[in-house]
Amino acid sequence: MTDTNPPKQSADDSVADADSIIDTFPRESLSPDSQFIHTIERPPRPADTVQTASILRPRLAETYPFELFSHQAEALTALADGENVTVTTSTSSGKTHIYALQIARNLLNAGVLNADGSRAAEHNEASTALCVYPMKALTKDQKQALDDLYDDLGLDIRVRIYDGDTTGDRRAIREQADVILTNFAGLNVYLEHHDKWSRFYSALDLVAIDESHTYTGIEGMHVAWILRRMQRVAAYWGSSPQYVLTSATIGNPHAHSTELIGEPVTVIDDDGSPRGPRDIILWNPPPRNKTRDTDVHDDPVEFAEEPTNDDETQPRETDEEVEEFVPERVPASVEAPRVFNHLTANDIRTLLFCPSRKLTELGVQRATKHRQGNPRSYDTSATPRIEAYNAGLGRHTRHQREHEFKTGALTGIASTSALELGIDIGSLDATVLMGYPGQRQAFWQRIGRAGREASRSLAVLVGDHSTLDQYVLSNPDYLLENDVEDAVVDTSNNAVFATHVLAAADEIALDDADIDSFASEDRLRNAIQMWREAGYIDGYLDAAAHYAGPGRPQTRVNLYGTSDTDYHLTLADDVDPAAHGLTDGLDLEPVEQNRAYRDYHEGAIRLQDGQQFEVTNIDDDRPQPIIELTPVDRDYYTRTRSKVNVLDADTEQTRDINGFTLHFGRGTVMVHHHTYDQIDIKNNEPTTQGIPTDVPPILMDTQLCWVEVPEDIETALVHKYQDYGIETGVDPEDTGMAHLGYIAGLHAAEHATIQTAPLELRVDKSDLGGLATLVMDTHYAHPDYDDITDSITDSFEAATHAIEQRTQQLNGGTASGWFIYDGVDGGLGFARAIYNNFEALAERARDQLRDCNCGQPNGCPACTFDEHCGNDNKPLLRASAIDVLNQLLGDNDREALSEHLPEEEHGGNRHPVIFYS
Repeated sequence: MTDTNPPKQSADDSVADADSIIDTFPRESLSPDSQFIHTIERPPRPADTVQTASILRPRLAETYPFELFSHQAEALTALADGENVTVTTSTSSGKTHIYALQIARNLLNAGVLNADGSRAAEHNEASTALCVYPMKALTKDQKQALDDLYDDLGLDIRVRIYDGDTTGDRRAIREQADVILTNFAGLNVYLEHHDKWSRFYSALDLVAIDESHTYTGIEGMHVAWILRRMQRVAAYWGSSPQYVLTSATIGNPHAHSTELIGEPVTVIDDDGSPRGPRDIILWNPPPRNKTRDTDVHDDPVEFAEEPTNDDETQPRETDEEVEEFVPERVPASVEAPRVFNHLTANDIRTLLFCPSRKLTELGVQRATKHRQGNPRSYDTSATPRIEAYNAGLGRHTRHQREHEFKTGALTGIASTSALELGIDIGSLDATVLMGYPGQRQAFWQRIGRAGREASRSLAVLVGDHSTLDQYVLSNPDYLLENDVEDAVVDTSNNAVFATHVLAAADEIALDDADIDSFASEDRLRNAIQMWREAGYIDGYLDAAAHYAGPGRPQTRVNLYGTSDTDYHLTLADDVDPAAHGLTDGLDLEPVEQNRAYRDYHEGAIRLQDGQQFEVTNIDDDRPQPIIELTPVDRDYYTRTRSKVNVLDADTEQTRDINGFTLHFGRGTVMVHHHTYDQIDIKNNEPTTQGIPTDVPPILMDTQLCWVEVPEDIETALVHKYQDYGIETGVDPEDTGMAHLGYIAGLHAAEHATIQTAPLELRVDKSDLGGLATLVMDTHYAHPDYDDITDSITDSFEAATHAIEQRTQQLNGGTASGWFIYDGVDGGLGFARAIYNNFEALAERARDQLRDCNCGQPNGCPACTFDEHCGNDNKPLLRASAIDVLNQLLGDNDREALSEHLPEEEHGGNRHPVIFYS
């Protein structure tokens, strides 16, 4: 929505640009010419406007206080022609006004409002609208924005919020509101009582889906089915609404929106809004001196000279030229709070975006420590207030901090992605990103929060020593590329689909009219048969299939998972809340099972609102599982390690890439969050490692993508790297295996393709997992031996033993390669998207492996390491991985490897049973 208020200026505007920030930062060796700093200057962009009177009827044009941006005019014209639209333009480009004005047009056209904007009748049975938002805080802000606009236009339009926080007369809202604002969690539940909403649904003309790009992965597939259920309800009451979807820029707005709503859409993506000048600083933290950096709060940190490399396109070798390679940098979690402090100390209103709830809390602590530790640079007598903001905080706390930041009581907020969206926190001057957020779309969305309208703004990306971050910092032009990552919505997850079939049958009996309009015939019949046999549905699709199970099947839908089992977080029974300042107890959101096992096992340390908690008990033996927390004061945090196996992979699609065979299909993945490490808060070093979590493995039936390496390439690379051992990171006494250098390359390629996936898709790499293996065939479903999942129950060791047994049953050799899988039961659609975009993904992975300046054969966190690797990042070999990916991409001639082929044919059962996750 366009902000008509002038932006608040900082106390010293001269500091709010790149050169001033770099010049005044308290570190002598930091300068605009620093090897660790790169700046991008984005020029202002003027508005492209259209005369409002040429688009809107006179009653609206005369009172609307702005000229329409060109994209607003285009969208309103398409809506007038009866089209659904998806508007993908920048932050603060007036997208809210598009559906707000369309709602006003509908109400005037339907006669709900008189020509002068007054109500023609008390009761509205002619035109209603539904607006859905991803967050309650955003819903609240948008209600105020809509009310303000309609007041300016002199229109008596009733906008009401209806969600879990709504108090008072809910019936009056259902029966009197022209516009209802809610969220998909609420809509999912309210559809059951659609008879109470008959007035609203019979007149439903417009559905607005705000921030639609956020609906990807698990949440996206749930939202797609909720919208299909809502369409059944609307059709039952005689309406067929139009859709307006507003989105940040994504790579596939048409495909994403079409899959989300199940109807055709017109994409509006030519942004006509103005943009002020913006300085972007790409800030690569200095090399970390472990002998000096014993406390992450101490400053200053001295810079070492960064090594030079005349040919940066080639992998670095271990020779005299690279004695001063950069093995590790100061973490972004340490450096970004220093930048955050520097800005807020200069009264620059700043948002610090952090990748986790834990780091919002640590970010505030470290920023405060940095200010206190540099009294000559900062006035410590007038300390600006900074606070953390994340979804784990209670609703009241979040609302209070939003208000304090908006009114200026807070100068800075350290937030998770919760404030990436358009929640009104007032105007601000700068954003700091603690690490690259994973996608260009998220990067631009976050930095777009500062400098609203045409005011100058500053953005600082503080990189981590990780694959994605170093790729972006080394390739700044990547941020400016026109292509943006695709958002993924996949409605093929049968576990999610089956849950929504139950809800739909409860709302309105399913019959043959739902074939194709709700789901395909075979899929719908199979689901109804399954639920009928389970006793949850009566009847058949040819007549009517009615829900017959326990009440409210809508509560089985978990928007953030594929099952309905969430873990409730509570204080342990022996904790006195008042003694720890927790007079209201805990106000934390539940977590789903996989996250509970990974992050909330017994002994895990979690940080919430400045208070550490230790998980002291997990109780699964109850309808609502609980996790008990005890307040503690520890000098460490915890990080969980996992191991993986892929079982019974079954191919659904294959294609050839330069002789490599690429597969997409389904299979069973076993994940065991088996141990955890205690990491010292002061220096981020492990103090205790390998502590058992005592949680069982998790079995997931999910989607997979995998690649098989041609036999001749494999044979050549096995021989080329047969003498590699210690270079892979493995202890010398464990290197007596000819295949080690080759499998280390597959392992590195698997890591790199997963870690660079966010460069092409809107996916968090934590939603993906992988497995590199010499024995792919033994991970496949096969008609000649039993389904492996029938024999392993809940033992990871049993699964590994079954894989070893299968190897003995196979005739001849087996293929080698690597798997990438969706880390959620039923799949998310990401593995399918990777299958479709594999060449682009492989090229990004190869480039990062090749161009990393670490100089290490086994790589580093910027190219090969993954903190959640189940094998402790061993073995890995960059050169071997680069060879594999070059051959896959066709960038190296096959003859280049011929010298490494043995004279005799290499075949037979040549593979040891080795696989690395």
